[in-house]
Amino acid sequence: MKKQIVTLVVVVAVSGAGLTAAATEARAANRQLENLTLDQALDMAESLHPQLAEARAMIEAAEWRAKQAGTFPNPEAIVGAQQIPFSGSAPSEKEYVAGVGQTIPLSRRLSKARQAELLDREVRARGLEVKHRDIHRRVHSAFATALYQEQAYQAQTEIQRNAEKTVATTQARVEAGDALREDLARVEMELARAKVESQRAEALREQALITLASAIGDATLAIKSLSGTLEATFEIPTLEALAANLAAQPESELAEADLRARAARVDLAKAERIPDVKVEVLYHRLESSQQNTFDVGLSIPLPLFNRSQGKLREARAEVVAAEARSRTTQNELTARLRESHLQLTTALANSGTLKTEILSRAETVLKAAEARYAAGDISLAEILPVRRDWAMVQLSYLESLREVMQAWAEVKAFTAKP
Repeated sequence: MKKQIVTLVVVVAVSGAGLTAAATEARAANRQLENLTLDQALDMAESLHPQLAEARAMIEAAEWRAKQAGTFPNPEAIVGAQQIPFSGSAPSEKEYVAGVGQTIPLSRRLSKARQAELLDREVRARGLEVKHRDIHRRVHSAFATALYQEQAYQAQTEIQRNAEKTVATTQARVEAGDALREDLARVEMELARAKVESQRAEALREQALITLASAIGDATLAIKSLSGTLEATFEIPTLEALAANLAAQPESELAEADLRARAARVDLAKAERIPDVKVEVLYHRLESSQQNTFDVGLSIPLPLFNRSQGKLREARAEVVAAEARSRTTQNELTARLRESHLQLTTALANSGTLKTEILSRAETVLKAAEARYAAGDISLAEILPVRRDWAMVQLSYLESLREVMQAWAEVKAFTAKP
């Protein structure tokens, strides 16, 4: 009977492990992405990126903090007894009190505290826009790199395929006596070099896809392939037009919101220097005379030792620091705009030169050399450098397109709000 129970437990455990493994594999399969486009990657970042989720949660926390800051203080219940004798023979002069006390904030402290917290919420909201823009830029750049690596891998695969055909052709010519074994060894070296470059390109492609998944916000995503092209046409805004839009950038608005929030903290620190008033209303029972009385009390803290001078000066210093941060933000935005605009202009010029002046010529040179090699006018040693140059031109053009796409991602951030 015990053996049957043990067997049953083992079978159930193994079955449960199998179901868990199957569920894990199913979830992994659902996370595999094919033909991912840039727009899809940006949409996924909106819902998956933990930094955006954190920023939204911090905004909600600031909202509730603002609501709490404007809440009136709770009243206090007061119950007491006085002149309680230690022995029963003493005359009865006991007194009982019961009532409520209420702290009344003066100088509009509650409204100023609520305003300060609302401005802090605005700072967090502007920070979300900055983070949103930064994540879009990172996803765009990572997508450009991954797309470049994918197309570079395809180009290297094609180069390897051509090298394999050349080896087979040369092998046949050697066997027919039309080529030397030295030529065969040379093309086999080219094939080995092509295989190494192809493997390297594949590894870089996988790394770029992992980086893209991380930029989207979930490094466990298995991105299998991308859909898109590095060649795109767009109109470059002038540097003057972009510079005129700097004040509307999320970074500038964040700095301005931070400055307003720090100024509100100064107003709050001034208001907190005025002490609150506490009012007490008590019912008083005198046992000795069997009388009921009514007491009213008022208490005000005397600001003799703590006048909140330190807090006020701290708030004023924070305003000065916020002003300095605002100027720093403007300097950084201006420098970044000028640099990214220059990078885009240069990348477009380089890409255009490669496309119009080098790619076509490299294709012409390769076709002429291949024709002469097929006719027996040039040797294998002369055709191989031409093929290498053609492959380098193709990869250089892809690299220039990647630089254009990355530079455009930087400049595009200055064109409009997300």
